[in-house]
Amino acid sequence: MVKEWEVLPDFTPGAITFGEIPTFRYGGRLQDEIGRRLDPARAVDIFEQMLTIRAFEEMIVALKEGKYEPLPGFKFVGATHLSIGQEGVAAGAINAIRPDDYITSTHRGHGHSIAKGWTAVKAMEEARRAAFVKGYEDGAGEGDLRERALQVHLNRTMAELFGKEAGYCRGRGGGMHIADFNAGHLGANAIVGGSYAIATGAALGSIKLGLGRVALGIVGDGAENNGIAHECKNFATMGQWPRGLPLIFLIENNQYGMTGQQLREVTGVRYLAQRAAGYDDQAMHAEVVNGMDALAVWDAVTRAAEIARRGDGAVVLECMTYRYMGHSLSDSRVRYRSQEEEEAWKACDAICRMKEQLIEAKVVSEPQIAALEEQAQARIRRACDWAAHAADPDPKEMYAGLFTDTTSDGIGDEYRTTQIHKRVRRFKRDSDGAILYRHAVWEALFEEMMRDRRVVLYGEDVADYGGAFQVTVGLIDAFGRDRVFNTAISEAAVCGTAAGAAMVGMRPVAEIMYIDFVPLALDQIGNQIAKTRYMFGGKATLPLVIRTTLGGGKGYAGQHSQSLEAVVTQFPGLKVVAPSTAYDVKGLLKSAIRDDNPVIFIEHQLLYTEKGVVPEEEYLVPLGVANVLREGTDLTLVAYSRQALVAMEAAERGAQEGISIEVVDPRTLLPLDVETISKSVAKTGRLLLACQAPKTGCFAEHIAYEVQACCFQHLKAPVKIVAAYDVPPPMAQPLEQENIPDAAKLLREAKAML
Repeated sequence: MVKEWEVLPDFTPGAITFGEIPTFRYGGRLQDEIGRRLDPARAVDIFEQMLTIRAFEEMIVALKEGKYEPLPGFKFVGATHLSIGQEGVAAGAINAIRPDDYITSTHRGHGHSIAKGWTAVKAMEEARRAAFVKGYEDGAGEGDLRERALQVHLNRTMAELFGKEAGYCRGRGGGMHIADFNAGHLGANAIVGGSYAIATGAALGSIKLGLGRVALGIVGDGAENNGIAHECKNFATMGQWPRGLPLIFLIENNQYGMTGQQLREVTGVRYLAQRAAGYDDQAMHAEVVNGMDALAVWDAVTRAAEIARRGDGAVVLECMTYRYMGHSLSDSRVRYRSQEEEEAWKACDAICRMKEQLIEAKVVSEPQIAALEEQAQARIRRACDWAAHAADPDPKEMYAGLFTDTTSDGIGDEYRTTQIHKRVRRFKRDSDGAILYRHAVWEALFEEMMRDRRVVLYGEDVADYGGAFQVTVGLIDAFGRDRVFNTAISEAAVCGTAAGAAMVGMRPVAEIMYIDFVPLALDQIGNQIAKTRYMFGGKATLPLVIRTTLGGGKGYAGQHSQSLEAVVTQFPGLKVVAPSTAYDVKGLLKSAIRDDNPVIFIEHQLLYTEKGVVPEEEYLVPLGVANVLREGTDLTLVAYSRQALVAMEAAERGAQEGISIEVVDPRTLLPLDVETISKSVAKTGRLLLACQAPKTGCFAEHIAYEVQACCFQHLKAPVKIVAAYDVPPPMAQPLEQENIPDAAKLLREAKAML
């Protein structure tokens, strides 16, 4: 399949020009908006949210300093990244999107969370409000159901900061990692820029599922200097999207990363928004906004949401604001900014500005303003008192929320693909019923994409070319570019967008060409994908698969031949699979795609041309179940991926010399089937492990630990590991052959143990 777009030479002299990026274009007043675009009740509501956000954070200061008298001796433990001064951005932005739209937030995200939950509660029908309050009646206070629901929202927000079971994330996330998936809040993020890709993936999912929702990705100014910012802006503006992604990147520029000043110190631009000119011909509709004016933010985000929703592309907004406090409460801020600077910004205070405009527009009177201020303070006092006395999580529930036991089995025909672009033929089996390993991967992908239209495949070169190893050739012919598409060489964006898309209902299969490239995406894999479900109290579901390959044996040297499977096993929350046969790779990949947990699926490049018997009828291989490839009595040899075949060769050679070797293939590293391996070792009394990774820190070390803990009394000899040398994979053939364990080396070590 040839691409739809031709790249032809054109060397006509000219110049590249960029359109203007407007700055501070909004000059309206509340009195002009009332009756036109904003009703009085909504204006008051925005003001109430701002008051509540500030009262919430001022309470944190009082608690941290021990100045809240009703709770003598109460010790607040946790992060204290406050956004006092930035309330206009949170309230203005959240009120400009729909209650069911998505947001992602930052570690300075209390305000975003309060505003998002507030607008969600206000939009709820009475029955849903009643369900929201149920179980929290003791802290709901008095008043109508809406008021009680708002109080519960603030209670649960405060409880999360206090690490309480009643918190939105059951105390697993705390102030830097708060989320409320029922309100479309996909999570605050303590990694600077970490949520860039999640917001982008949520927008992708909205398009693919036809949800009609916008994703508002709120990031700080510091995140703009992170690589993921570039990767995601490029991903969001790829020309292959028939309609632009419904996405707004909102940069909350409070002038300082931590202490690094954006203007003139750590960047070379006046406004971060001007960088948007590099991504598409509309400069991503970029605009610089007065973040100290809630109405200006509301106006800009309202217009941006309209642009994004109608399919005219992703938008970048830079809201210029200021944090009155330091980076955290341990930061006195006097070392890097002046009092004069602070006072100048405080003179533009967003709350004061909104108060003046409400009075000017005769929406409320000064006594009514005072009543609203007292009400905000009272709500926060109630939230604080309730949260302080709420129950702590039970340590016995330590693992609660890490994994889900659900899958997409039994979905029936609801999501079945009903129409394909072009019929494709199955791979012909030989006389034994065998096909190539890579064809088995293809069949798994094809069958699951037919079974569930939520499954999409993307990554570097997977579409027209079929991937670096020609594994996915022809899938684009069947499913089209809507479900099989290339990305830029942006490993972090590939993995992170898969997370965001999965959170909103997609089942993406993302490909990272070589496992050597996984370190480029480790933040997204380890800090986002692996941790999201647990960190957000088990509320998120991430049904995604990241396919990648192991190398070695091709002379590709140190950056295309590594075996880094142990690296990804270091992140609780991931399942890790490494099949050795064509039968297993198909059955395990189908199970991985159906699993509602994130799975790292590792294929070995040298196995792609190995043949194996693969039934044509439907079958699955369960995750977490090892396979005894060959029974024996003298020694247990455990190996996975291609080393399992090497182990089988060693066992066959051993049999010719009268040595009975039992070969066990774990198939999945996480979860690891310790029971099957231990049962074998209890029988043979000896354990030899083979893997292609360097010996120090390899996954075989973990298997060895687990087995000796279970079978120490059965061991007749120390456990032994045969692995690669502790060097990067060398290119020269003699060195590479010596570095990768072969059957002769395994048999030699087996004999030594016997």
